[in-house]
Amino acid sequence: MRKLRLDQLRPGMKLGQDVVNFSWQVLLYKGSPIQPKDIKNFKAWGILEVAVESASVDPSEGLDNNRIDAKLLVEAQKEISNLFRYANLSHPVISELMRLSTLNKLKQKPGMENVNVY
Repeated sequence: MRKLRLDQLRPGMKLGQDVVNFSWQVLLYKGSPIQPKDIKNFKAWGILEVAVESASVDPSEGLDNNRIDAKLLVEAQKEISNLFRYANLSHPVISELMRLSTLNKLKQKPGMENVNVY
């Protein structure tokens, strides 16, 4: 059994332990195959990593190899931060929504179409 970050998970991997949220509700049971919707659900709940059954993963796998223009990223962050100005950014769900919104906004910029949002 090995713990992996969400960006290292691949559909079809099997969970090595139950995944539970902060109130101990089971989000996915041990032995369940992981589906793309499950990874999105984990992100929404602020789950950072999960245990999977004997996974062989390349350490560089899951890293976005696309080059991101820092100037465009700052522009996207400013545009999105205005939308979230009244939100509680310390809440894991809100911070994940802001992160995804920023990447989505960045993806709309010229030359950034290949940015991996998830």
